[in-house]
Amino acid sequence: MRYRLLVFLLLIALQKSGAQSAPVLQPDSMLSRIAHSHLLLQANTLRAQAYRLSAGAALAWAPPVVGAGTFMIPWSARYVYNDVALGSRIVQVEQEIPHPGRLRARYRYLAFQTDMVQTAQTILLHRLHFTARQQYIHRVMALQKAAVLQRQEQVLSFLHQVALVRLPYRQAQVADVSMAAARLTEVRTRIRLEEALAAGSKARLCSLLSLPEDFTTDSLYAPVFTPGHTDTVSLARTNQEVYQLEEAIRWQYLNRKALRQEQKPDFKAGFYQFFPLSPLVPNSFNIMAGIRIPLAPWAAGYHRRKARAIQADIAALTEQRTNLLQQTQARLAALERDIRDLQQRVYGMSEKIIPLLQQALEADMARYRENRLDLATVLRSLEAVTIMELQLREYRQQLYEMIAVYDWQLYR
Repeated sequence: MRYRLLVFLLLIALQKSGAQSAPVLQPDSMLSRIAHSHLLLQANTLRAQAYRLSAGAALAWAPPVVGAGTFMIPWSARYVYNDVALGSRIVQVEQEIPHPGRLRARYRYLAFQTDMVQTAQTILLHRLHFTARQQYIHRVMALQKAAVLQRQEQVLSFLHQVALVRLPYRQAQVADVSMAAARLTEVRTRIRLEEALAAGSKARLCSLLSLPEDFTTDSLYAPVFTPGHTDTVSLARTNQEVYQLEEAIRWQYLNRKALRQEQKPDFKAGFYQFFPLSPLVPNSFNIMAGIRIPLAPWAAGYHRRKARAIQADIAALTEQRTNLLQQTQARLAALERDIRDLQQRVYGMSEKIIPLLQQALEADMARYRENRLDLATVLRSLEAVTIMELQLREYRQQLYEMIAVYDWQLYR
């Protein structure tokens, strides 16, 4: 018997020593996790590589044209009076020689798409990070609300048990006991709801960060608000969406430069070898060189209209950039003002209102233990404290989400 008890205790000790607590996911590590594991970002990396390879292909020349055929072969030999009129066989080689400036301009225009894809990847990375921060905040606050409700459940369970004990002695009312039981059932339902919300946020975090499900969040997570520079000059350097529009403007300038380079001439060289059908006629060759003239009147109109269209796109993008800067600046100013107001509200609720309500609840609980106060009054005091604590968590959740939006607009 002693041996079995010793083995049982040893197994319990080994199980406790082998069990490890779930690792805590730190909010500061989410950005790097998304950057290294998210599939959309990896797809953008491959797309940028594809654009880089396509730009390198723009520097290549067109392959030469090699052909063979006949030259001036008569339909009937009855009317041929000399050997030259019998015609020849011909072998030709032609090569187009593009202007090097046009190739370089085309290469820069296509290669710039790689930078644009990388900027889009940065925007996507911060958007995913913002979504992950939102889910992290939702999970933390849902667990905090569940903890508040669990404390209320403990108090309600105690009050309900005391009321059941006092009921046979007519020291409690049946309505009060029923009200306590109903409140207890409602609280347990709300606890399950908050736990379900926390589980949903955890599942979304697992999907965003490619993590296993055995992790926990920091229950004391509270992001600190740090005001940033919200002038247009600073926003133009930090906000990636503004920078994306600037890249689009530069891309149109490269397009216009490539269009101008298309007006430069291209060359074409050809070599033609003739093999006469008559043995009396010697072999001959022909060398031809040509030039493409895009400055002809029927070709200049195309380039002129294309240049005007590009200039219109540049003007539209410039206006869009200015509008985005102004809207972002106004949005950040409004967010900063709302964050300040909400911070004051959270401070007043957590430092002044809730402590006073807690003192009133403790006093009511003491009087209820002494049977000098009815259960309905205690339930109202408990409900007031719970509502205020849940409202405090709601305000904190709004505050944390505003801070996340503010940081997202500044891309930090």
